Order: sequence, then structure tokens, then C-alpha cells
Amino acid sequence: MLDLIQWDSLQPDGGFYSSSPWLRHAERTADRPPFYFTAVDGDRLCAAMPAYPLSLEAPFTFCRPDHVIDRISVEATGLPTGWSKQLMPGLACGARNPSHSGIAAADDLDMRTQRAMYEAVVEKAERVARDDALKSVAFLYVDATDDGLRAVLEQAGYAALHCETTYSLTLPPSEDFAGYLARLRTHRRGGVRRDMRALEAAGVTYRVRSLSDDLVGQLAPLEAQLYDRHGTVGDEASLRAVLHSISNNVAGHSEVVTAEVDGQLGGFVLIFTHGHGLYARQAGFDYSVKGSLPLYFGLIFYELVRLAQSRGLSAIHYSIGAGEVKESRGCAGVEQIAYVKSFAPQIQRRVLDLAQLSPPRS
Repeated sequence: MLDLIQWDSLQPDGGFYSSSPWLRHAERTADRPPFYFTAVDGDRLCAAMPAYPLSLEAPFTFCRPDHVIDRISVEATGLPTGWSKQLMPGLACGARNPSHSGIAAADDLDMRTQRAMYEAVVEKAERVARDDALKSVAFLYVDATDDGLRAVLEQAGYAALHCETTYSLTLPPSEDFAGYLARLRTHRRGGVRRDMRALEAAGVTYRVRSLSDDLVGQLAPLEAQLYDRHGTVGDEASLRAVLHSISNNVAGHSEVVTAEVDGQLGGFVLIFTHGHGLYARQAGFDYSVKGSLPLYFGLIFYELVRLAQSRGLSAIHYSIGAGEVKESRGCAGVEQIAYVKSFAPQIQRRVLDLAQLSPPRS
């Protein structure tokens, strides 16, 4: 049985999605039971990593090796691979979330011991994947700054491909909202002030609420609208099921920030508070209520900054996507590198060839 206190104590800043509150949700919504890999020194847990066997039917597309490889191929060549499905079923190592696919390790380990722990976890993951008749192992979102894990994976023969960039907003201690604004470029500060005037004139109000089963019924249709707006069919029933699971399994960490326009629900963002960070997860909008208002910026950035500052938190973690927008609001990015190993030599050769077309940008 996992010692969850020790497990959670290893998680670094930004590591919420590998911590026990999120693992409960991830396990209960998994299509196959996950694995939990550990490395110990006597009775002490020194390294820890969740991993998820994913099939072609798994809905977690951002964490599936075949989908990620095809996205990389489209970016590099304009076309999907045509062979990526042969990576499936695969073992997705690290958090079931599109950022920070690392191995958590005790921060007092020397480099030699840390490397030995990483090697033990990676070797065990590969053995388990082979025994479970999986076709590949992948660490799809490794921080470019994670030199220790990268060295172990490259030594073990994994292909390294540029994948994404994940974004966080650092909040210095004792900084207020005016201090946040002062860090933005001059022209951007003017834009933020215009946004805030428009939101105030429209009577937009914000509330922080616990995620409850009753509230889920109001949120799922708004999230479906967001999906539809960006060209993906929003399956309202599936979105509702995910929110119900989070409500039941991540209680105490999950909240919803809502935006209302003249008393009508116009948008929401699901957030988690853990350690020194606030995590923005998923959002939704009623576009008939939102209209042309800059509700996205007010809700996802300005109100979250105020909330995090009021709680004395040091960062807001936004994950991947919309890089230019996030950078314009003060976020900094960390490159994510996909490390993939197919157990079929001919498929691994193709992954390595694709890596030459889309090398890491570090």
C-alpha cells in the first residue's frame, strides 16, 4: 500500500497532478488501473511516479502517445504519421495531465543517487509495460529543465521530440494587483485597464465556490460551448461525468470561480489550490451572456491573480496552449519534451526519424 504522506511530500511545486488528491480522480476515471512506481532506500520513499496504461479507446487524447506523436508530425510535416496507432496500447508515465511528466524525487538526494532512483523507476516501468503486453512507454511532457530525467531517458534509448510549452505565472511575495500590472509591458497594461473598465461597466461579478454536484449541472453546458466554439464537439454528458468525479474525489482542493453578468452565469474556471500554487484546469462560457466582453481575461487572469495574491500563493499554473495570450499576461513558459520508446524496432526507428524533423528547442 502506498504511503500517501511520503508520496505527497516528494511532489515539487507544480506537481499537483501527481499528488494523491488528483490520483484518486485519475484512478477512478481510468480505462485500465494505473501503476504507481516507487524507489525506496530502506523505509524511506525516495522517488515516485504514476503511470497509466492507455488504449486506443482512452479519451485522454493529450496523454496518448499516438495522438501526441501525430500532433508533432502535423507540425513538422503537415501530415499525421499513419503509423502512430502502432504505439498503442501504451504506458503514459507521469501525471495524467499535459505538463510536467516527471518522476518526483526527494530534494536532498545527491545527483548520483537521484540518477539511480530514476533509472530504477524507468527500468521497472518498461518491464511492467512489456509484461502487460503494452507496445510503448512514453514520458510525453518532460520539462526541458529536468536534466536528470532527460539524461536517463536518452541513455535508455528514448526518442526526444519537441512537444509543447507549459505556462505559469509567478507571483512575488507581498505583490498586489498593481504590482502585477506594473510587470506587464506598457501597451499591455493599457489593454488590461481597458478590459477591466469594460467588465466593471457591464456589472461583472465574481464568486469562488466549492465544486458541488449541484453546481456541475450548470457548468457542463458552458464547457461544452467552449469546445464547440473551438471546433470540437462538446460531449456534455462526458464533461458532466468528469466534473462529478472531481467533485467527489478531489474534495477540499477543487473550487470554481464564476463570472456573472447582471446575475446571469457567463463563465467559470475550475481551480485547485495545492501547496504554494493555484492550478487553472478547465473553463466554460455562455457566449450569449458573454457577448463581446473580455470575460475570458477577467476570469482566467485578472480574477485568478487577485485570488492567488489574497491567499499568499506564489504561482498560477496554466498548463499548455494559448502561449502568446499567456505570455502577454505575464506568464513564462517551460518547454515540454516528449520521450517515446516503442518496443517494435521498426516503429521506434520512425519515431527517431520524426524526432530529427522536430528536435527539442533547448
